[in-house]
Amino acid sequence: MVEGGAPVNRIAVRAAVTVAAVYGFFLIFAQFAYVELLRAGGADLTSERAVLGIMALAGMVGGFIAAWREVTPARVRMALAAGALMAALAPVCNTMPLTLGVAAITGAALGVATVGLAAMLPAWCGVAWVGLGTGIGYACCNLPLVFLQSPSVQAWIGAGFAVVGVFTIPSHATWPARETRRVLPLGGALAVFSALVWLDSAAFFIIQHTADLKSGTWGNGMLWRNAALHLVLAVVAGFWLARNGARILPALAWGLLAVAALAVNAESTRPIAGWFYPAGVALYSTALVAWPGWFCGVHGVRPAAWRAAWLFAIAGWWSSANGIGMAQSLKHIPPEFVAGAGMVVIGVLVLSNRKFWIPAMVVFAMAIVAAFFHGRKLPASSSAMVRGRLVYVSEGCIHCHSQYVRPGSADEKIWGPARPVDEVMKGEPVLIGNRRQGPDLTHIGARRSAAWLKAHFLTPQALVPDSPMPSYAYLCNDRRGDDLVAYLKASDAEATRELMAEAARWKPATTTGGSDGAALFAAQCAVCHGTTGGGNGPLAARFFRPPANLSDGPFIRTVPGDDLGLRVARVIRFGIPGTDMPGHETLVDGDVSALTDHVLRLRR
Repeated sequence: MVEGGAPVNRIAVRAAVTVAAVYGFFLIFAQFAYVELLRAGGADLTSERAVLGIMALAGMVGGFIAAWREVTPARVRMALAAGALMAALAPVCNTMPLTLGVAAITGAALGVATVGLAAMLPAWCGVAWVGLGTGIGYACCNLPLVFLQSPSVQAWIGAGFAVVGVFTIPSHATWPARETRRVLPLGGALAVFSALVWLDSAAFFIIQHTADLKSGTWGNGMLWRNAALHLVLAVVAGFWLARNGARILPALAWGLLAVAALAVNAESTRPIAGWFYPAGVALYSTALVAWPGWFCGVHGVRPAAWRAAWLFAIAGWWSSANGIGMAQSLKHIPPEFVAGAGMVVIGVLVLSNRKFWIPAMVVFAMAIVAAFFHGRKLPASSSAMVRGRLVYVSEGCIHCHSQYVRPGSADEKIWGPARPVDEVMKGEPVLIGNRRQGPDLTHIGARRSAAWLKAHFLTPQALVPDSPMPSYAYLCNDRRGDDLVAYLKASDAEATRELMAEAARWKPATTTGGSDGAALFAAQCAVCHGTTGGGNGPLAARFFRPPANLSDGPFIRTVPGDDLGLRVARVIRFGIPGTDMPGHETLVDGDVSALTDHVLRLRR
């Protein structure tokens, strides 16, 4: 087949580049940067879930509408253009109605683009080209120049991906005459890919938001390796699918993800996860993109589009949201997650083809045995918060820190709202504290991120120069450090809301800094933001998101408003809940004003 006299291989190359563009846009913007922009803008967990829920719902609806109205290259091109516009606007949308609008249009655009592309691919190329396109998309998103950018820059990169897709998608789509092969019934395919996406989403969220797991799996120095693995393994998957490997590929993908999920929980085996995780993701992602066009047993663009709509709605949007939702409070990947996903994948494959049962059950049995023995080393039945409270008591934290805000006193403005006395007295033992040599820790979880707390345990003086607190690095050699962080992070959502409300009311008593702002910045801020405010301080790499670049770009992490100085002062005083930016509660108003003036001078 030719298009306007162009050789078939040129059309195939364009199709592969379009696959890379669509999935690059999805990964770096919709799945990553947009979530970080929400958190940087101060969205709480409820708002975040609402916005992402709107995106997912719009994605499902968009996919089904695309299948109903019949997909065409022109409609996919329009969807990508809309997605590019939303990605470009996302960094400057600072109200909830605009945010919800961006989420809805982005989701609908992705629904149309992914369903349309999956249905039309057989008209343009062979299945091996799908592996190449998927690998390029994942590899580009893992490049350090992309992965380590600020959320706003990543959003613009996502817009660039979508624009590339607008120009590379072939203009016509005519399916080949041959029938496609049905490897699994639709229900079986939905179950298999739902289990894989669910496990992947949960594992990614846990690893990405647990500092030790992240640094050992895809830390900054490993991004090039991860990009190469995604590219190579996706290409291998494409060729494997072309040679009738569609049945074994999902099982192998689960096996690789299972090894990675079990290995990442222990420091000694964590490097293994860094190799196996991207390999498993590359294999199943390629199969997921190729399934509607080559392995559903239908013929024609429209039937393939309907299969794609169901597959991406259930296995894509729904399973991904559930995986993240179930993982939000976890700091390790439970073996039960691995076993549950494996039971679904292997069970469906065995039931659909009895000849597959011997190798499938061998793989499954090996993974279950590994899960059992590895699980014995994981936390016991008590929760991390309960164990962390025991660590707090046994390490004598009670001798220097209080957990009691005195009602009606200045404590409430510094440390947050007071708790009823009867609630405080329920503890066994009661942890009011012997004396307060360090800050009160009643609401520390609302005022400090888990990454900040962990970094403070390791080197207290690096973050608080005059702190008399000794290093508790030895707690981080086993689970005690994570358990203690879990206990300290157990502040309720109400404390966070009251902190944000207090920040919105607060104004410094003096707006003229009488202190040396540069000296205060060097002592209090440079360790994360760098001496010139570039976001590249000595501890910057320890945090999930790079510290803000104070010398370049908009202050996207401040609450919208006209008075930039006051907004920056409130961030310095109270921090940004939901991020790694801490407050500086003990600074007097004059110091806050001096720091504010210095930060504003950095921007000039």
